[in-house]
Amino acid sequence: MNKTNFWAVLALLPISVSAAHISETMTIANGWNAIYLESTPTNAVCEDFFADAPVARVASYNSDAYSSTRQLADDGTEIVQKPISYHVWVPGDETASTMSVLVGGRVYLVYATNAWSKPFLGVPSAPQQTWRATSGGTGFMNLVGISADTDALVAAKAYFGEGPFGTASGVAYQIGGTNSAAPTFLPMTFGSTSKLHGGKAYAITATKDGDWPGVIGFSGVASVAFDSGDFASVTLKNFGTTNHTFRVKIVASADIVNEKFFYSTDSKPFLKRKVKDEKGDESWTNVIEGAFWDVALAAGASSVQKFAIDRMGMEAGETYAAVMQIEDQGETQMRVRIPVTVGEKSADEAAFPTGLWAGFIQMETVSSLTNETPTAAAGTLKMNILVHVPANGTPRLLQRVAAGVDATGKMRLFKELSSAKEVCENPRRLSTVMMSVANPVVDASAYTTFGDQLQFAWTVDAKARDNPFRHAWHPDHDGKTADYSGDVVSGDDLANYVNPVKPELWSVTNTLYLSWHKRNIATEDIDFEHNPNETTAGFATWTVGGLLSSGPIYSMGIFYLKRIAEVGEIEP
Repeated sequence: MNKTNFWAVLALLPISVSAAHISETMTIANGWNAIYLESTPTNAVCEDFFADAPVARVASYNSDAYSSTRQLADDGTEIVQKPISYHVWVPGDETASTMSVLVGGRVYLVYATNAWSKPFLGVPSAPQQTWRATSGGTGFMNLVGISADTDALVAAKAYFGEGPFGTASGVAYQIGGTNSAAPTFLPMTFGSTSKLHGGKAYAITATKDGDWPGVIGFSGVASVAFDSGDFASVTLKNFGTTNHTFRVKIVASADIVNEKFFYSTDSKPFLKRKVKDEKGDESWTNVIEGAFWDVALAAGASSVQKFAIDRMGMEAGETYAAVMQIEDQGETQMRVRIPVTVGEKSADEAAFPTGLWAGFIQMETVSSLTNETPTAAAGTLKMNILVHVPANGTPRLLQRVAAGVDATGKMRLFKELSSAKEVCENPRRLSTVMMSVANPVVDASAYTTFGDQLQFAWTVDAKARDNPFRHAWHPDHDGKTADYSGDVVSGDDLANYVNPVKPELWSVTNTLYLSWHKRNIATEDIDFEHNPNETTAGFATWTVGGLLSSGPIYSMGIFYLKRIAEVGEIEP
């Protein structure tokens, strides 16, 4: 392969770590063949693809050549010219060749001196077709491919009846013949008996100019690409003149050796799509193996298909890809396949669940002096909570953190606002009231797995400025007995509750337990997954000691967290 052809092929391939492939077979007979190519072959260079093939000429039909080659004279009138609608490749003749690679979604005329067949893998492309009016005796014909199963026989009137050429006067021509000088065009009316083969191409008349790919089309990009992000979408459009129902499937890439299929199972919900209920509320649902869904669209209507990927279940170093297959459930039998690709996250993005999570705990039950088992309280106690998950370390409960964006546009986290101000413009501090200001960071202790169990323990010191027993300006809070004859007993010893001399100050111990288990029962898991909204919830237990002589106070409730920053480090 020469360098020019090599770079030409690279320009055609999707910019992604994976590509997503379908399997096709090019089958040609002796003489002229009109073929619709659904995909760009993995080896698209003509001299390689057709190596040893009995092919004398290959021509690529460019349907948009007419509009792209229009020119105006100096007086503003249009220059009448015959557009260059075909590019040609001639084996061994670079001078005569104006084409070097094959591209999916296009029609090709191939002249062969013998029958030949070649199976291959290719990256699927959606069909594109720019129509030109054929009236006026120009002799021009539109060369159009049939995007349907290659085993299908499609009614010509059904497939093209809603196109820009009119439903009554359309004529299709079958292309064939063995005369090397030019193909033969055999007329086929759009009657009910006229059948067209999927994967073949035909010459078609049209009454007006326009872009029309068939009844299945796309508004915008015709692919689902998870580049570095976790969300992607594609907009389906009904380009027909009547109502159509499209069936959508996610199927495995044909390159099963190099590309893993990321379908969802109950244990590994890799791929999700957004659906609406009867009330119009949106939610995410798993796309499981073999699943399909129907999209009913009125003429000219569109539907945005939204997807999200869960990278947690994907193995490092593996390539993932799939193919979206859309099938018209009506008589057209049109089928379109497009790639679903997954790229690597950029270096600046932290792997899930690394980052800063913000939310709240809401305590709903509490113990009493006579009963350690929490019972329903008269109200709820709701407080903000901040949890940071480092890239490679133990999750941390934060009393405060400062966040800002530096001069390079990178989000950064700092322990104190003063540090953030040195490198970030207009940083902000987030804080909670549930922890002592003297405990800005508390590492998880007994349980340290985000998504399973976390436990944080901290103590509000007896002399801490935010200790609830301490009043900074109270004259007796000097640690002395009433007659100043000596120090009072230590408050942290529960036996001192009955001493004649009571302690002035007590420390307050806190233990917060977050559990992703039903009712905090470790054997009853709540499936923790990479929710596309990056939110999670579970159960919370908060134990407070040092307030009662009878023992700790137990409170239980729920927690809710949302990842608000994908930053794996908190700077000093």
